[in-house]
Amino acid sequence: MVKIKIKRCDGKKSYYESYEVPEGLTVLEALEYINNNYGANILFRASCRNGQCGSCAMTINGEPKLACETKVKDNMVIEPLKGFKVIIDLIVDRESYYKKLLNIKNYLIRKEYPKDLEIIPQKYVEENKNLRGCIDCLSCLSICPSREVSDYPGPTFMRQLARFAFDRRDEDNREITAYFENIYNCTTCAKCVEVCPKEIDIVHNAIEKLRALSFSKGYLIKNHLKVRENVLKYNRSVVEENTPLLKQVNNIYEAENEKLRVAFFTGCLVDFRLQDVGKNAIKVLNAHGVSVYIPKEQVCCGSPFFRTGQRDVAEKLKKKNLEIFNKLDVDYIVTICAGCGSTLKNDYKEREFEVKDITEVLTEVGLLKYKPLKIRVTYHDPCHLKRGQGIYEQPRKIIKSIPEIEFIDIEARCCGAGGGVRSGKPDIAYLIGKRRAKMIYDTNADAVITVCPFCEYHLKDSLKKYKEENNLKKDIEVMNIVSLLSKVI
Repeated sequence: MVKIKIKRCDGKKSYYESYEVPEGLTVLEALEYINNNYGANILFRASCRNGQCGSCAMTINGEPKLACETKVKDNMVIEPLKGFKVIIDLIVDRESYYKKLLNIKNYLIRKEYPKDLEIIPQKYVEENKNLRGCIDCLSCLSICPSREVSDYPGPTFMRQLARFAFDRRDEDNREITAYFENIYNCTTCAKCVEVCPKEIDIVHNAIEKLRALSFSKGYLIKNHLKVRENVLKYNRSVVEENTPLLKQVNNIYEAENEKLRVAFFTGCLVDFRLQDVGKNAIKVLNAHGVSVYIPKEQVCCGSPFFRTGQRDVAEKLKKKNLEIFNKLDVDYIVTICAGCGSTLKNDYKEREFEVKDITEVLTEVGLLKYKPLKIRVTYHDPCHLKRGQGIYEQPRKIIKSIPEIEFIDIEARCCGAGGGVRSGKPDIAYLIGKRRAKMIYDTNADAVITVCPFCEYHLKDSLKKYKEENNLKKDIEVMNIVSLLSKVI
């Protein structure tokens, strides 16, 4: 038998009840077992019981999951789907979702309908097949950070708009609807992709494609044009403030007893703003037996432009980088920016090189016996590292290997900086960042470690504002993992 906890609501108050159920049951079977054997009369939705209708989605151990597919585990906590009004027990009010679907015209729109049977070529059917797989479980809506803090309808609405926008039969301007439904509020954190039981890639197949269509028709965020202007002038998404890293460093830094040879992709912020982070990366890699080659002609990876729909600029940057990095004789291209790494891995389809985050490289060659460091730290998972690259354990392994360090782990959650939101919708970015700042302050950490310069900047700003708004005395330092390692090697 396993013990599970269920959140109940009688319309006036909420409370938890604990029950013992047999091992091996699904959550749905466990709820039925409790009702049959304990007379609990817990109310919940269920229909197909086969992962096809989506009606049994619930919050299980903090994450939205289908009750018919999820096995019970000891100490499991079962709650109603987050982000919706609870009617009773595990049943939430879905009415607002259905009304919104009608509002965005959830049907094909045509000036004239064909009189005879219309044949759709198979290749066009396959192009958008993934977008049609939604089962309306609403899991993506329950965890969307932008929907939580703004007038953004959420991922599945953008998926539905994209489904029609790229259907050759539809004649409406779906991208314009997406623009006015705040598609640029999306941080492209891909949490929606992570929890989707049908594995629909809403970020790449809906959000980014709709943004590209929207941008091409002049429906855009003006601040994104400033970033565009920067990259056209400087090949970087930000303005140069200090002597760039690429002008300060040599072409190659050889390591003693070389284990690997890598090329360092610096990214915009490390080159133009966080030069010390770049120097620490070289120092750390060398200390671990990794020789570092630094191509001086490299340019922005294009991430801000892929994410905001500016495909023309993104493709030019990609072409330039491919010309530089495809011809290098190195083991890997290494990044210290989650956004750069995710872009190189996922958007550079034509690459002839392998990309690895620095935490992957360090754990691969073997960690050192580091000096003790008495400090209490937590770790922030960049969305484009955890979900964009599937990297979760490596940074934690590195941090925990430092003697005397006290590590407090926290839930992975978007900080609000990504997807062009920090530059285009700073108010939305801060509202999301504020919630992340609270989580970090709740750990009472001295420092928060991350592997993304964009997260680093945004966390610093969010923590500072949160401190001021709440009259807190403690400062929490934000640092890249290489800055932490530079203190202990």
